[in-house]
Amino acid sequence: MSRYSLKPLPEHSDLFEVAVGWDSGLGTFFVMVFGAADAGHDPDVRHWLGGQPRQIVTIEELQAAVSPYAELPMELAKRLSIDQRDGDAGPSRRLSRLISRLL
Repeated sequence: MSRYSLKPLPEHSDLFEVAVGWDSGLGTFFVMVFGAADAGHDPDVRHWLGGQPRQIVTIEELQAAVSPYAELPMELAKRLSIDQRDGDAGPSRRLSRLISRLL
């Protein structure tokens, strides 16, 4: 699994963080948007996509999901593509696909 932090767009001063990454176990990219934290509390999750298997499978889908909240730099999009490729080839991912087929 990979996870990267993006700076929210200027018009979203109420947001703390936009996190994106690749979850090889679920075979999906994800985007999580966190609101600003109150004193003594963790930031609340305002938006979350990619928590279901194969929910976001392309960089283009990820870009569309992120675009209302943050900019996804081209360099990071390339890094995420590599994460996806490398994660799909690993032994744990192959085992996950086998288990999914059996269920």
